[in-house]
Amino acid sequence: MKEALFKHDKVYAVVVTFYPNLEILSQCIKSLINQCEKIYLVDNTPGGFYKLEIFKNFNNIEIIYLKDNYGIAYAQNVGIKKALEENADYILLSDQDTIYPVDFVEKMLECFREEKVAACGPLFVDLNSGDYSFFVIKTRLGFKRIYPKHGKHEVFQLIASGTIINAKYLKDTGLMMEDLFIDWVDMEWCWRAVKKGYKIIGNADVTIKHYHGEKSKKLLHKNITLKNPIRIYYTIRNAIYLSLHSKVLSPFKRVLLLYKTLRNIFLYSILSENRIETLKYAFKGLYHGITKKLGKLNEQS
Repeated sequence: MKEALFKHDKVYAVVVTFYPNLEILSQCIKSLINQCEKIYLVDNTPGGFYKLEIFKNFNNIEIIYLKDNYGIAYAQNVGIKKALEENADYILLSDQDTIYPVDFVEKMLECFREEKVAACGPLFVDLNSGDYSFFVIKTRLGFKRIYPKHGKHEVFQLIASGTIINAKYLKDTGLMMEDLFIDWVDMEWCWRAVKKGYKIIGNADVTIKHYHGEKSKKLLHKNITLKNPIRIYYTIRNAIYLSLHSKVLSPFKRVLLLYKTLRNIFLYSILSENRIETLKYAFKGLYHGITKKLGKLNEQS
């Protein structure tokens, strides 16, 4: 492992897998293997994706088979808890299809020179589209996207992949909210950390490569990410729940999130190739968000 910000820093990585593409996952692993003390591969594939055994040749990789899909938040928490047991100083969260530069960890740890930084994350470029990401900052009137090309910026939220968490603050901030299952998990954790007075830093000096598997369509000036109907269910459900029942956002921001989510139900329905199925899952998500029915979707409910 390369020397970290301070000589004895221990950075552990948690990579969650779900029917992974082994070629891309291998690139992800190889880009991290010399930067982290240890990598936990937490497999969320039902029945277990045992082709991961090819990574057992690496002495600093531990594979954890959950043997079912318990959701991204649960899988991340399994890895985070293992890292905390090993007295990790920092915990890097990663998707299975993110590829990191050789000096990623070294450069990202510079963000923790500031006081009370709970987490930091990079910009990323989508290898499918070539598009660069943005950061979201908090304003009086809600949220604002910024598109910086360099520098470190205090932001309101980060996407999980590539985020490095400061382990010493996890006792106060808490772990990922498992009941959300997938979607909004990373955002909710960031909002919670900010509410408790911690900083979230976006580092525009570091860019990572990421395969964004979902398509998007442009409506007027806005790009709408198209998801399959079940992912739309989770997206709508969790946003509705957070806007109506969670206290991590201010009342104004909760109203804004509610408005945008209701608008997105309309946008998803008109842009989707399967409008009836999309509407079915969107309205189910709306109902379950209102009634606080979280966790993994039960198709019978």
